Amino acid sequence: MQIMGKVKIFSGFLVLFILLSSATETTSYALKTSSLEIKGYVYDKEEKVDGALVKLYQNNRVVQMAKTKKSKFQFILFSGMKYMVEIAKPGAVTERIQISTEAETQFGGKYLYEFKVDLMSLTKFKGVDISDLDFPTALIKYDADEGEYMHDIAYSKQVKADLKKLKEAARNK
Repeated sequence: MQIMGKVKIFSGFLVLFILLSSATETTSYALKTSSLEIKGYVYDKEEKVDGALVKLYQNNRVVQMAKTKKSKFQFILFSGMKYMVEIAKPGAVTERIQISTEAETQFGGKYLYEFKVDLMSLTKFKGVDISDLDFPTALIKYDADEGEYMHDIAYSKQVKADLKKLKEAARNK
């Protein structure tokens, strides 16, 4: 009798183990991973910029670098991360764009986000503290309602207003 009781208990644990294993396996397939291809175009006024240095940071470390060709650069970003894109050219303010791929996306494929960067001449800000421009000029993240990556419009409006104040301060010097 005792052996039959142990077999029933073991069988019960085995069934429970199989059920839990299959539930965990199903959950792992439900999570969607994706990648984001970013394509940027760098301009100075209306002219394409060749040779601007573009660095891609992840966790404050440079993970990729490129120079613009015909104003263009591109990188592939993986899901679940925060990135910073930094665009530098001598005589221009260094631009930074923060991109988050942390949010879960609707499908597990490759997304594309294209954007234009207008470099600003350092001479426009002569005599003014521009340390605030060390912060990103744009934030890009996945918008679940739209089903795509988008820039944060409210943040961009605030940056634009701050830039206007800095330009006015430089003109008044």
